[in-house]
Amino acid sequence: MESIIRVRTLLRALSISPVLAVVLASATPVLGQGVQTGTLSGVVESADGQPLPGVTVEATSPSLQGASSAVSDANGVYFLRGLAPGTYTLTYQIPSFRTVTRGGVAVTSGGLAKVDVTLALAALTETVTVTAQTPSVVASARTSQTYSKNDIDLLPVGRRPFDIGELAPGVTTNAVSAVQLTLGGSFGFDNVFMVNGVDVNDTVNGSANNLFIEDAIEETTVLTHGIPAEYGRFSGGVVNIVTRSGGNIFSGSFREGLSNPKWIGQTPLEEVAGIKHLDILGKTHEGTFGGPVVRDRVWFFSAGRYEKTSTANTFAQNGTAYTRTDTNRRGELKVTATVTPGQRLQASFIANATEQANASALNAATLLDAGMLTTRELPNRMLAVNYNAGLSQALFVSAQYSEKKQGFRNNGGTSSVIEDSPFLTLGATPGVPASLFYNAPYFDATDPEDRNNRQLTGSLAYLVPTDGLGTHEFKTGAEHFIGTGIGGNSQSSTGYVFATDYLVGPSGIVRDATGTPIPVFTPGVSQAWNFRPVRGAKVDLKTTSWFVQDRWVVTRNLTLDLGTRVEMVRTDSTGGGSSISASTIVPRLAATYDPIGDGRTVLFGTYGHYSGKYGQVQFGVHTNVGRPDEVDYVYSGPAGQGSDFKPGFDLANYRQVSFANFPTANVQLADDLRSPITKELTAGLGREFADRGHARFTYIWRRASDFVEDFVDLSRGVTDVPLVGPLTNRVFENTDALEREYQAVIIQSGYRFGSSLKVDGHYTGQLRNHGTFAGEAANQPGIPSMYGNFPEIFGPANDRLVPDGRLDNFLRHKLRVYGTYTQSIGRAGSIDVSPLWRVNSGAVYNLTAGIRIPASQLARNPGYPTNDISAATRETVFFGERGAEDYKGYGVLDLALSYNLNVWRTLRPWFKAEFYNLLENQKLIAWDRTVSANAAGPLDANGIPTEYVKGPRFGQGTSGAHYPQPYLGQPGGRAFRMAFGVRF
Repeated sequence: MESIIRVRTLLRALSISPVLAVVLASATPVLGQGVQTGTLSGVVESADGQPLPGVTVEATSPSLQGASSAVSDANGVYFLRGLAPGTYTLTYQIPSFRTVTRGGVAVTSGGLAKVDVTLALAALTETVTVTAQTPSVVASARTSQTYSKNDIDLLPVGRRPFDIGELAPGVTTNAVSAVQLTLGGSFGFDNVFMVNGVDVNDTVNGSANNLFIEDAIEETTVLTHGIPAEYGRFSGGVVNIVTRSGGNIFSGSFREGLSNPKWIGQTPLEEVAGIKHLDILGKTHEGTFGGPVVRDRVWFFSAGRYEKTSTANTFAQNGTAYTRTDTNRRGELKVTATVTPGQRLQASFIANATEQANASALNAATLLDAGMLTTRELPNRMLAVNYNAGLSQALFVSAQYSEKKQGFRNNGGTSSVIEDSPFLTLGATPGVPASLFYNAPYFDATDPEDRNNRQLTGSLAYLVPTDGLGTHEFKTGAEHFIGTGIGGNSQSSTGYVFATDYLVGPSGIVRDATGTPIPVFTPGVSQAWNFRPVRGAKVDLKTTSWFVQDRWVVTRNLTLDLGTRVEMVRTDSTGGGSSISASTIVPRLAATYDPIGDGRTVLFGTYGHYSGKYGQVQFGVHTNVGRPDEVDYVYSGPAGQGSDFKPGFDLANYRQVSFANFPTANVQLADDLRSPITKELTAGLGREFADRGHARFTYIWRRASDFVEDFVDLSRGVTDVPLVGPLTNRVFENTDALEREYQAVIIQSGYRFGSSLKVDGHYTGQLRNHGTFAGEAANQPGIPSMYGNFPEIFGPANDRLVPDGRLDNFLRHKLRVYGTYTQSIGRAGSIDVSPLWRVNSGAVYNLTAGIRIPASQLARNPGYPTNDISAATRETVFFGERGAEDYKGYGVLDLALSYNLNVWRTLRPWFKAEFYNLLENQKLIAWDRTVSANAAGPLDANGIPTEYVKGPRFGQGTSGAHYPQPYLGQPGGRAFRMAFGVRF
């Protein structure tokens, strides 16, 4: 497994409309998550403000096979569903009235575009054409942002969903693990990423699989707040990616992306060390091609990608430089067919094969030497089949089956020699940070792992007009999702991990001739962790969900969304044992009101609950899937140092147990265990300005509860484990004793100045992002806290062990301002200039240190076995509140220059140059924060030191991540990338 795992009631009240209650009680949902299409809706009125029934509304688009039509009901309301993302032209026709045509109407995946129309009487047959009439961008109650392919092609931003997601409001990347997004202050692992309706989350750490070809992405939508009931299994938000689908004309593209470590400026650390980036040209080849098999009936789309690129890195704590090389092959095929008018069938397949050389499964910022590196393979693929049908003017159905497979091969070491075990720092030595790795690869190449899922979804929508009570669009549906984990998660090829610090000299870390830190073996402190995996262990987490949603168009001015979602979970695993059987009901309510009636000013509000995902880490804790049996032993041999110090590797010198965990023996789940609940309230105001711009203000409040926490006390019982002895049982339960609260404001705005200049931007200000429950750490998603563990011993010290304060993902200010200026140069083409200004306030950090348990705490032991609690037990204590310290904020300017040339018809060569951190801001924005407890200073009532001593490098930059990154995941100064190609 890629992450290191160390584990030390129904809805309260729900008020719904009588009509919704009837539907909820009587509807039989079909098998709605996995939305790939959008909806157009609006109200048609006459010039005197009366609703017009019987108006035929027809939508056409290059993105749509044929045309889609609807007829307005008795209240003048119409719905056009199942529309592929794209730009549409709408035609409104009824006898005796002027025909109105509106063009440039944008439809996004999962979005609802609201277009209201007024028809005037006509003495003669005539048509009024209004172009570039985009639907209101402020009409929806949900907080979201959609980026089209054209947006990303022009801006200086990465093209991965991770990069695009970071650009959106309410989203940060200061999560505790790499390649994670934090949406709405939630956990970095608890979001949903979808590609063509397929859940592509890594089932352990919650990051997105790379199941896409960037040039094939049609659009990316980020949903952060006010998310409707058809979406579930998250507490954060949703990132929805839809790829292109072909069309009635043949089209395609070729793109050649170029990068080079030499084109990335050095960090101040690298300059001091004299480290030069290698001159290695990396190339990424992408191609797309699609078109008709039968016009308006069958389309195909295909894409491919081949990449061999090099990424410059530097080992932590002023280590040497190294270069990781990624070789990646991807392919996509999609077929879209119209079975009969109004019925569409679509199938898509994407495969991704990656080989990484000089790489590690661990976060690069935690690696100390080349011994941690290996070459690994990451096979990955997905398949989806989707069916949409308008069975009548009122009835629309959708269904989808999908599966995703993700594997890890050769992901670790191969040697069984004990000296080739990985090492992990404890942070027990002044100046040595905890949780850094060295000496040998982590994990075992001979223990493959798979993280798969299967998904069956569907929905049914039905339009019900009423006399005097508006129009209801009822939507009901279900999802059956199975997340499967396979693998033993062998932590090393030797079965052991040594936990001990390295030698520190006057200038910091001391390395041997090979560059490996010199380990120091200290009796009573150093440890050997023995892992006993069950290879091939398997767990299935099955989530079955139902939802019902009533979109009630009360009047042209007022719309209500009344929804609720039910999620039920079951688990099956190797070895049996306790399993989950839980149910949760969550409401999703929203309202929008147009006080003026012109569709330009909208008041909105939402209230909802989100039930977090049932992830493998939290809800497979009682299985051996990714969680081997573990016994940690304390070193009792002579003091010494070095990789050739034989006593340090003699397992006979490790006898005293300091920690043990046997998931199928002493770990249990409460009968009613369920995922945490996040309650959310939003309110805001949006305003459009003369069809050119908009502004929107949103206030957000969130509070999480029912955290999954482990409780270890004598009332849970004691289990006698063979070869180890008695262990206190660990029982995982929900608790409200801990808390997380989030409050923020989001301001979104955009304006188009003529036809050449467009500027957009948004600001997110976190008023609160506080709590006592972190719930995650680097490479450790979903971990419990010390709360509830051995309460007689640790409980009185919870203010030092589980303090309140700002959480790790707290970010007071985030500002993004970007735009594009287009200058035509006639037959010579056009030039686009696209700057992006990124401003972040400083992140927060804790002052913590690991100490051996004080005698005064140990004296409170009411009888726990020494295998659980002894003088060798260590605890992490806080000095001050959680998140008490601040790093520095920063701002960087990125710039993209694009050139396009129309050669013949649709044939367009192009070139793009990207400059990241253009002004080369090399400000120190983070630093070494290592402190140790001052044992010679005063103690609190629990015998814990109240003062700390700063490490010798405290406040200094020791990693490339301590300076602004030119783009996400890449340390360095100013960076340059370029691409060129052709579109047709």
